[in-house]
Amino acid sequence: MKTLKNALLPLIGFALVLGLWEIVGLKLGDSLFAPASSVFVQYIEMLREGTMLQELFISLRQMLLGFSLACVIGMPMGIAMGRSTISDAMLRPWVSIFVVTSTAALIPILIMILGTGLTLRSTVVFLAAVWYIVLTTYNGAKGISPELLAVGRSFSANRTQIFWKIILPALYPYLITGARIGLIHAIRAMVMAEMFVIVGYGALINQSGMEINTSALLSLLLTLAFVSLIANALLSQWGKHLAPWYEQQRQIL
Repeated sequence: MKTLKNALLPLIGFALVLGLWEIVGLKLGDSLFAPASSVFVQYIEMLREGTMLQELFISLRQMLLGFSLACVIGMPMGIAMGRSTISDAMLRPWVSIFVVTSTAALIPILIMILGTGLTLRSTVVFLAAVWYIVLTTYNGAKGISPELLAVGRSFSANRTQIFWKIILPALYPYLITGARIGLIHAIRAMVMAEMFVIVGYGALINQSGMEINTSALLSLLLTLAFVSLIANALLSQWGKHLAPWYEQQRQIL
């Protein structure tokens, strides 16, 4: 009964949102906020044309470059800051500055320096994602229980063994959570950068925003929402596979 209830509640919530969307859309009209029925018809048409998915896949491949770089740099940086007082003192002020700095505000400067190609888009994605990955990893590394480290030392483990056997497994939930948060910001930054230079999926959104009918625009935004949900779910499943204790620890984060 509990399992059935847990399965039904999301469906009920989804149906209520769709119903409210349809009512509001019929009231406002297609030019302001297209109803769900109109968006569904437009979405099927855009899938048949193929342009939407083609541009999305190209943009996602480019986004993954910046996101992967953010993980490769952000995770070790967060660990270093959390485990070293020197690294913390040197890097935390800069991380605090950049995490509150609007990436969109930096794009005009980056365009002048990097141009409008792949380097620009990857850099924007990197800057949008890396600081959240750093901070999440930092909080995890900072909060590792001293008792865990004491147990390792009591078994004569050296620094390398303590890192690989104790510190890193304890950080798995934070690394996965940081990647999930960073990925959402990376997807947003991908679209934002492309809207600035009018290319890729961002260009489709920009062009659809100029049309009188909002069905195409809402279809594109829905696709981005689906991509974010799927990517988040995949990272969550990977976290459970990598560290079976991930789900329990995630409830604490």
